[in-house]
Amino acid sequence: MIEVIQIMSSIVGSVAVSLTVVYLAIQVRASTRATYSQTYQTAVAALGDMAAIVAESKEKSKLYAEGMADPESLDDDEYLQFAYLGISLFRKYENAYFQYRSGMIDNEFWDGHRDNLLWFFHRPGTQRWWSERRLGFSKSFREYLESTSDADMAEQGGRYV
Repeated sequence: MIEVIQIMSSIVGSVAVSLTVVYLAIQVRASTRATYSQTYQTAVAALGDMAAIVAESKEKSKLYAEGMADPESLDDDEYLQFAYLGISLFRKYENAYFQYRSGMIDNEFWDGHRDNLLWFFHRPGTQRWWSERRLGFSKSFREYLESTSDADMAEQGGRYV
């Protein structure tokens, strides 16, 4: 009789442990999905906020567009403003790049944002600004950007911004 109780206890214990492992796996998976979702939302919001900052005034939008196209057309104060906008934008892209490399952002998300990043990066004004400020960014981000060319992004057509 004691042997039967011991066997039943072992079976119940094994089933309980198995159910606990399954439950924990479901919880970890749900937590991982939530983390991915939050990372995605945070990256999208940050990049959207940057667009809103540039678009908040006609003057700022014009300054940024002119700075990307022809930084020599800007006076010192305008170039400084353009440079700070560049720092803000590229910090947000650096974070998205880090999240992508960490596996927290998937290829679908990264592909579209990568094309935007490369479009901004390969503008003449950004190239001038980058040569002055590049050391303020992580080595892996610098190496990634500097290994790219216009040919690495999807067709941009007559894109203005």
